[in-house]
Amino acid sequence: MQEGFEDSVRTRMGVKKSELTDTDIRDKFIAELAETVTIKRVPEYGKIVDEKDLMFLESAVNYYICYLLAPTMPNKIKYKVSTIEVKWEKLKTDWEKRAEEFLALYEEALSQIESVNVLTVQSEIFHIAKMTRGGE
Repeated sequence: MQEGFEDSVRTRMGVKKSELTDTDIRDKFIAELAETVTIKRVPEYGKIVDEKDLMFLESAVNYYICYLLAPTMPNKIKYKVSTIEVKWEKLKTDWEKRAEEFLALYEEALSQIESVNVLTVQSEIFHIAKMTRGGE
């Protein structure tokens, strides 16, 4: 990961550093997992020299980090603050929906890599995961 990737993650998620710290982003089961999952999808990532493909690869990792972090965000963000001097309320974000969007952006970034092979996943798995008992 490039230095400063944490700021890129926060920007994509639309949150402040006080809401999502560098430590949260760099967590082994967030940043390292995102990198590992991406490496498994792009086994020849070390052979990429094309600047655009490197950008797409890095973007993919950042989007996967966002995907992993999104479900944790409701516990990190204050939506309402009320004191004697200050009172404000933020609009709530549907973080589950955002997670799905980040996963789609991850797949889109990977699909843009042209200089090496990118392994595809079977989309049926995603459909099965979303099935409900009512659909049986």
